[in-house]
Amino acid sequence: MTDLSQVSEIEILGCRVKTRAGDSDNDIAESVIRLVQKEVLELQKARPQLKSADVAVLVALKIATEKVKMEQDFKSVILKIESSVENALSPMQSPS
Repeated sequence: MTDLSQVSEIEILGCRVKTRAGDSDNDIAESVIRLVQKEVLELQKARPQLKSADVAVLVALKIATEKVKMEQDFKSVILKIESSVENALSPMQSPS
């Protein structure tokens, strides 16, 4: 059984982030933390002169951009599926 009081603490750009074992969203939280850490490290390696605040904003903008693109792609796919379903159903709905 998982100890609900077990807390993990990670530091990202000087900010401490805590996760608690057993939380229902813990797997998601850990994935998000790993993603942010990866993006921070890549940006710091590419542009070491940046201040932590600048790195944080640029990482947030990159992840937000990816999220918006994925949402747009998802909506586009849903609209195509809806159109395909409507086209497939229209012959069945026509009076014979």
